Amino acid sequence: ANVARMYYWGQGGVDRDMERAFEMQNAAAVQGHADGRFDTGIMLLKGQGTNKNVTKARQYLERAVRAGHKGAPGTLGYLELNENGNITGAVHYFNISHSMGDSDATHNLAVIQSFYKPFHSDPYYSHRMFKMAAESGHKEAAMIASEQLLHGVHNHSSNCPEALRLIRSLALQTNVITRLHREAQALYEDGKYDRALLYYLAGAEAGVEMSQYNVAWLCQEVQLKITIPDCAERYYELSARNGFGPSQAVTGNNLWKKGRYRDAAWMYAQAASNSVEEGLFGLGYLSRHGIPVGMVTVNTTSYYFGTEPNHTLTMDLWAQCFHMGSEAALIGCGIPLVIEYMRTISSLTLLYTVLPTVTFLVAVSFFVSRV
Repeated sequence: ANVARMYYWGQGGVDRDMERAFEMQNAAAVQGHADGRFDTGIMLLKGQGTNKNVTKARQYLERAVRAGHKGAPGTLGYLELNENGNITGAVHYFNISHSMGDSDATHNLAVIQSFYKPFHSDPYYSHRMFKMAAESGHKEAAMIASEQLLHGVHNHSSNCPEALRLIRSLALQTNVITRLHREAQALYEDGKYDRALLYYLAGAEAGVEMSQYNVAWLCQEVQLKITIPDCAERYYELSARNGFGPSQAVTGNNLWKKGRYRDAAWMYAQAASNSVEEGLFGLGYLSRHGIPVGMVTVNTTSYYFGTEPNHTLTMDLWAQCFHMGSEAALIGCGIPLVIEYMRTISSLTLLYTVLPTVTFLVAVSFFVSRV
């Protein structure tokens, strides 16, 4: 059978020869080899190296099942379901494959119970099978089982920790995160926000800061059917700790609202060091109101925030923000900067200097917003 596969693929120094491969696989099948029976059945099914013959293919695949080949029952299950529409036959073969530890078969049994024709009296059966397949590393089963756990299944209340555990186990699989992130983006663009959340959650639980930010944003900004306690705050904070600037700014705002000004200042400083305008604005706000948070460092520059409002420091921080040049900087920091400057000048200077500047800023902001 191994030599036959060399001819099938054209490997090991031999040219690809389908007819020769079929002859050798058939000879191995006649001698009782499980792989030979399976490969002969597949080649008959596809018409490779011989004429296509589905009836003979089934016979060889059934012999492979009796010989203990792990892939044969699942193949016959697909044939029964997709070619013959025979759900009972498909369940029979998928059960055999499931008993051999095939997670695809376990997933297929759950799908048939849920979406085709229920064949099991236990209403919780499909969820148990999805979960079992998920535990074996089946990606789609993990997503379905997690979604069911978050919603609650058959009079069982939702179980968010268990759902996150399944998603986390999926996320730890090799080379899965990039694919999940792409799929999440596609689902989001299609407006399938709850499903996108599950895929982003896999990356979030694996510690990917961008995925954590996306989970937090979805929980905060989109009306979801799925409910995760403290979702937005939790994942913004996780993303912030992993160094993602926009999340650091949002977390700084959340900490400020709780009166944790020192922690907020530290987060704002981290955001500012990552070139996020809102970090500089937040620090300027603390300075303007005289909130004593002590020494704070942005990149390599240290600033002291005492008990008294510091107009000079506020102007400096907001000017740095404004000069970043983005729309958020021009509007978010430019207008407060002008207002702060107006507090320190005479009426005459205001008339001849500041008003034209304000007009210019408004015009620039309008232009940027339209581009």
